Amino acid sequence: MTAALLASLAVWCLVPPSARARARRVLVAPRAPRRIDPAVLASALVPVAGIVVLGPAWGVVVGVALIPVVHRAVGRLESSAARRRAARIAADLPGALDLVVAALVAGRPPVTAFALVSESTAGPLGTELAVVAGRLAVAADPETVWSGVAEDPSLAPVGRAFRRAAASGMPVAEIVRGVADELRRERAARLRERSQRVGVRTAAPLGLCFLPAFFLIGIVPTIVATFSSFSW
Repeated sequence: MTAALLASLAVWCLVPPSARARARRVLVAPRAPRRIDPAVLASALVPVAGIVVLGPAWGVVVGVALIPVVHRAVGRLESSAARRRAARIAADLPGALDLVVAALVAGRPPVTAFALVSESTAGPLGTELAVVAGRLAVAADPETVWSGVAEDPSLAPVGRAFRRAAASGMPVAEIVRGVADELRRERAARLRERSQRVGVRTAAPLGLCFLPAFFLIGIVPTIVATFSSFSW
């Protein structure tokens, strides 16, 4: 029985995967592997830590009471990291697309343009562009690559731009330049909206800070002067 299992395992290791599976791994955007949510894991460990530190009785009570707090705190930490990464990609993408347009206008194919721009772009966007260049280098049909890029939330405008250029026959450099300008306008609008929200949110704290000073400088002297004018 053991010999048969080992022989089957050896045959399975020697047989290569199908060409379709290999092409799908290379061309299609990889899905994020399923993993345990850190917030759920931390929440599950809170009662255990409470029992170890406080004992069975109080540990269970305190641990159950702290589960929502720990879940919310850990969830915010993970989402903030994802938001910072997405914000950095969104900030760097218009400039990177300008470089892609320059390479396309100079006569370079998209695979070379993305490879060159990925080398000059730091951060997570450079890594994403290098992945796109690698897929274009081995793809027989670029449409498959652009379909996968269009499903990526961070690079969806790029994938849609190249698919639109292939479908309409328009110069791809013009479409990518328009996408870069649109992304730049959207980012400016988001920054203006964020600055306006900051002004609204700071109005109440500033009012609370100035209210005691206004009361002491404007109201109190008036009340004191009024009572001082009375003759008792």
